[in-house]
Amino acid sequence: MNFKKFSCCVLGLTGCILCGKSAALAAFKKCGAFTLSCDEIAREVSARPSVQKKIQTVFGVTDRAQLAQKVFASSRLRKQLEALLHPLILREVSKRLKSCCAPVAVVETPLLFEAGLQDAFDITLCVAAPQRVLAARARKRGLSQKDFLKRSKVQWSQQQKAAAADICLLNDTTLAALEGKVRNIYRAMTQIYQAK
Repeated sequence: MNFKKFSCCVLGLTGCILCGKSAALAAFKKCGAFTLSCDEIAREVSARPSVQKKIQTVFGVTDRAQLAQKVFASSRLRKQLEALLHPLILREVSKRLKSCCAPVAVVETPLLFEAGLQDAFDITLCVAAPQRVLAARARKRGLSQKDFLKRSKVQWSQQQKAAAADICLLNDTTLAALEGKVRNIYRAMTQIYQAK
């Protein structure tokens, strides 16, 4: 998969669970970027009758919560689900990027590095937050420490993602501060990639 072929600059946005990926994506949208969320696309793709049928056949359930419980408990089942959904999600991302008229497109991709997609983007950005902030956000969302750790374990660590990304954005204070950092990155990107 290659998203570099599009006329806009395509940024892959990632980060660990509860780091603020969605807030960063919304901030990029406010700046004028074309934005896509792979999680949202995954929900849409999963709701297709043909996909629902395959999920039911392979996993015995179609309910999102039950499916999540199964796949987060088994790496084999998780890989099966990813093998089923990832190609469909990536095709949909590619299809939607064709309609991008903005200078910058941002694709929120939680498993960007885990899926080996780092070379598919013009640039990658990891949103990061200190462990104490992540723990507080987990409590606020009603996510138990056990569930938080279970979901975190299926991804690269925050340190790995930050080291692999072209840009690391620290989201450790307020939403306004995050939006300010995103504005600066967006401004720099529009200037750097104008000639693409």
